[in-house]
Amino acid sequence: MPRIHSLPIAMSIPAAKKKILFFAEPATLAHVARPTVLAGTLDPELYDVSVATGNDYKSIVTDAGLVTHGLWSIGSKAYLKAVDTGKVVFSYSMLKRYVQDDLRLIRAIKPDVVVGDFRLSLTISARLLKVPYIGISNAYWSPYAHADYEIPVHPATQLFGFATANYIFRLFRPFILAYHSLPMYGLCKKYGMPSLGSNLKRVFTEADITVFADVPEMVPVKDCGNPDRYAYIGPVIWSPEAKIPAELAAMPGNLPLVYIAMGSSGDPKLLNTLVKAAASLNCRIAVATSGGALDQSIFGHIVARNFLPGSKIAAMAKLVICNGGSPGTHQALLQGIPVLGIPANMDQLLNMDFVVKTGSGLKIRADQITSDFARAAIARILDEPEFSVNAQKVAGWFRNYLPEKKFPATLNKIIHLSSQAVYPA
Repeated sequence: MPRIHSLPIAMSIPAAKKKILFFAEPATLAHVARPTVLAGTLDPELYDVSVATGNDYKSIVTDAGLVTHGLWSIGSKAYLKAVDTGKVVFSYSMLKRYVQDDLRLIRAIKPDVVVGDFRLSLTISARLLKVPYIGISNAYWSPYAHADYEIPVHPATQLFGFATANYIFRLFRPFILAYHSLPMYGLCKKYGMPSLGSNLKRVFTEADITVFADVPEMVPVKDCGNPDRYAYIGPVIWSPEAKIPAELAAMPGNLPLVYIAMGSSGDPKLLNTLVKAAASLNCRIAVATSGGALDQSIFGHIVARNFLPGSKIAAMAKLVICNGGSPGTHQALLQGIPVLGIPANMDQLLNMDFVVKTGSGLKIRADQITSDFARAAIARILDEPEFSVNAQKVAGWFRNYLPEKKFPATLNKIIHLSSQAVYPA
């Protein structure tokens, strides 16, 4: 069975600086944060790095001191609205406009390599201009990852109930995913590119080399053909630059700390349910509200801020509660802290399935959350030591895949291959 191999770090790099242009599609915070973090792993003596992104989350890039370029995008609000209603996110006309904006930037900057996070149009634009292209994704989106699907949170789950809606979804899943692949099918045909078929996973992970912000022990892929086509680089962690609130340290140290952060794509209305459940268990609670409002009637040992230094707070916690996406779960698991995921969309559901399989966390669907369910899950994770033991095991896997080593090695590899005009099939 083919495995995805680690890539050698030691490769010759030409003396002249290589221009690397990152495309950070501002669909969610993660798609801007990951390119920003990876851009920071590159030696400025060897690489001339810049990041193209839209207005949403642009401050993440500028705060990192990176050169930025304006990028036309539908924006996070439109993206999340489409995801919530199950609509096609990137229409054919939208992707066609994306390609034109990509071409404008690539022609102006003349990069040696482009790196894209969820900028699907680069499949076309980078290849039209014959620029090597590295895609950033998660391994559970690989066509070779054997994942279970369930219906995302959708009006149908409220109308018919989860069991019935999920049964219908699984019956029609191939057709639903094919429908979401149609815009890219049309775009490939327009520009004379090889078809990606009706496989949405291919659409999401197509590149010359795709890097997975995961580890193979947690999200394995099988029968992947050419292993050089993909590379695991480990979790890409971003955390806001913020101070730990002084009042958090002043709380009773004998009480377990629960860190709640639903992120940019989590439902802020769930915050009060989760905070109330944790408060009823006499926990210390740190909440990153991301602009959401807490019910002032909830009493307890609670510290709330719009943003908190997630990695530092996670390291102090006994449990992290998040939206179930890979940024939040990875941040906790890297510290060996178990998670309770509240997933709503397909990406979060896929990620949480693999987290739950490791025994390092639990999930409650966002459309099934209640105070009682949340309280029971929080109590179980805090009371059963197996969750912490398994989270520590996952942390060990993560520490063997460091993006600051793995990503530069992959970039080095594609530069080496481009000098020979050879790419993995």
